[in-house]
Amino acid sequence: MENLTTHWRPIGKIANKALAIVRRAGPLGDEILACAIPDDTGAIKGWRPLGGSIEFGEQAAETVLRELGEEIFATARIIKQIDVVENIYDHHGIRGHEVVFLFDVELIDPGLAKDDQFVLIEDNGSRNLAGWVPLSDFEAGTTRLFPDGLLSRLSPPNPCA
Repeated sequence: MENLTTHWRPIGKIANKALAIVRRAGPLGDEILACAIPDDTGAIKGWRPLGGSIEFGEQAAETVLRELGEEIFATARIIKQIDVVENIYDHHGIRGHEVVFLFDVELIDPGLAKDDQFVLIEDNGSRNLAGWVPLSDFEAGTTRLFPDGLLSRLSPPNPCA
């Protein structure tokens, strides 16, 4: 596949984001729809659910539906809001800070997500690998799910804990 590297950096102020948690049953168990997060060499350092920045005057739920339409040409419906998390992170030595609204979402028309993997094109022209990733990959630690702490919000609670 072509080099999809982008040299994105955090913006230096608190960003408001909304992300779609879209699930399906796959051959390896439950899967989540996510976008690859590359480092500067193009290596995938983890995955993040689809979504984006909340625009002024826009509700977080509207952001999720708009972003899914723009990024993967999908139509969707919000099932429910899962949570709101504050995410402070480091990306290539630059600190980022965001407030992230998380929504359970069902695809009505999957658009590009009918395929297991595909390339989505952002507004700025950057190209990112996206697709269905087994939750077991994140649980096993073979790859990371961003934002940190999201996996625990998706997995059923352990009754023995």
